[in-house]
Amino acid sequence: MNKIAVITGAGGMDAKTLTHILLSKNYHIILTYRRNTQLNINNIRDLFLEDLQKYPKSKLTFQICDITDKNSISECLKYITWNIGIIDELYLLAAMSHVGNSFTQKEYSILANGQSYYYFLETLKEHSKNTKVYGALTSELSGNVKDGNYFNEDTIWNPKSPYSIGKALGGHWIKFFRESNDSNLFACFGILFNHSNIYRTLDFAVRKITNTAAKIVLGKERELKLAHLEWARDEHWSDFGCEMMWKMLQNPSPRDYVVGNGKTYWGEEYVNFAFSYFNLNWKNYIKFDETLIRPNEVVRLVSNSSKAEKELGWRCNRMSFKQHIELLCKYDYDLESGLSPKRPNVFELFP
Repeated sequence: MNKIAVITGAGGMDAKTLTHILLSKNYHIILTYRRNTQLNINNIRDLFLEDLQKYPKSKLTFQICDITDKNSISECLKYITWNIGIIDELYLLAAMSHVGNSFTQKEYSILANGQSYYYFLETLKEHSKNTKVYGALTSELSGNVKDGNYFNEDTIWNPKSPYSIGKALGGHWIKFFRESNDSNLFACFGILFNHSNIYRTLDFAVRKITNTAAKIVLGKERELKLAHLEWARDEHWSDFGCEMMWKMLQNPSPRDYVVGNGKTYWGEEYVNFAFSYFNLNWKNYIKFDETLIRPNEVVRLVSNSSKAEKELGWRCNRMSFKQHIELLCKYDYDLESGLSPKRPNVFELFP
């Protein structure tokens, strides 16, 4: 009998990445999406054809669910429970996912990133209390981490954006439903520090940098516009982080974790590694645009993942930052050259 896992946000990087991982474990995956979304569901389904052939016991279906609508969530989860089977695992990955855009979509950020958790957990409390729930929080909860300090499970939250304020609300709802005697749900959250892979969209800095560098070397672009380079991030490859999401739900009891590499790289290092891959000097191509500056910027984010290392087998710096950027650069170069690059199997490349 297949385990059933519901993953919200079919179009998102982590949802796609986690789907690959769970299909390899013979899950029946149900990916949710909004009815009015611009997603091409057939294109998303095609991403997993190879997995479904390789793991014929696995299954993949899609279900409409608007995470900002309590009734839509209730109807979605009840339909799955009554028509497909008991939901073993629920991964709350859908969100208003772009920090910068959240400043112009404040109310939606709170609703999608925070209040939606209440809608899901309340529905499970009534209809599926044995479902294990993972909530995706964010390293942006830390606000700023000064030199020499690291963010771990005990760090006081200090969100600086509507995006992270919403995520904080989601985290509080998880704790509420986990600790309340009338629910006692298996609900936990992961605070994954910056992570990316080839599914990261081009409006995020890391893919914007690697993709534009590839376009420049191919003669398709002349410059890269950024707000500034005075930011430092703790970055890991998304596949490794998504594996930790799954491991969190295999625990005998719910526990929260911080996941990251414990080392930061500054914006200048991001662009330097990317442009150097193509034998370019980034200083000749970067243009700074003040209109891209956020109203409230988080400068430095760095993790302490010792708990995840000890309890989940997390391995910091399994892939070096240079290798991380180079994999993205290679993919973007092939993509912009008109080829059909494959998603790198990082579990084989970095066993």
